[in-house]
Amino acid sequence: MPATTETPGHIPVSEWPNLEALAVGYDEHLMSACGRLTGQTLTLVFPKAPRVAHRFLNDHTLEWEVLSTNQRGHAEYQAFEVRPNIFFVDLYKPDYEEQVTLVLNQTTGQAVVALSGFHTVNGTKRTYTTFSDAALDGMDGARPFELTEDLIGKHILYRYTSRDAYEHVYLNQGTFTWHCLTGTEKGLADTEPCKMLKLREKLYLLFWSEKVMPVESVVVVDLEQMRSTGRFFCWDPKPAKLVQMRFGSYATVLAETDATRVVQSKTSHL
Repeated sequence: MPATTETPGHIPVSEWPNLEALAVGYDEHLMSACGRLTGQTLTLVFPKAPRVAHRFLNDHTLEWEVLSTNQRGHAEYQAFEVRPNIFFVDLYKPDYEEQVTLVLNQTTGQAVVALSGFHTVNGTKRTYTTFSDAALDGMDGARPFELTEDLIGKHILYRYTSRDAYEHVYLNQGTFTWHCLTGTEKGLADTEPCKMLKLREKLYLLFWSEKVMPVESVVVVDLEQMRSTGRFFCWDPKPAKLVQMRFGSYATVLAETDATRVVQSKTSHL
């Protein structure tokens, strides 16, 4: 008989793999990057911040400029057209140690910017992400993408590689649980704070920040095409280095529940 102090299936944090090992092969199911933005200049208008222009010089390099200050720089990027005229654009600014992800709808003018960087918490280097709503210049009346409850209650399997598969359970608008079924992190699980925005019907922006490992995840989940497209921005404390990866997955909805409705039902028995 196992000792009562044992917890079968639980893997202590000290035994978790480093993030550099995790990153291998995660682009296996990533959709092909597109060059449709090449030659375009997209200027983002923020409610309480300067306008920022993005000039797509070719299919992998852009120039960004804060128009009110002339602060500018170049960055390598990749753009993915997750739906017609809806783009997931991911770039890294090495001079600032910032990963910036733009989600743009060129039809409606809607945009949101996720900026991830580093800060120190209790003497430890951690990651953080801020979100800013924006609109494409000239697209009057564009409204911010709205928060959504559509994912709540869904149990979804994501296959990132032929080796790595995870299940997600979305508990409420700000909390979800992940569990690695196969792959480098097999057996690991945690519950994290998250953010969910609706981009279009069955198309969502999902963000989460991990508590144990310093990881910032920004993902577009498409439950029409049953795939996801995203990026991780991480600080790996074991080798003490930045780890970045873009990834894609194939998704399967395993179950959908409405626990709130059951609890509120007159016929429920607790």
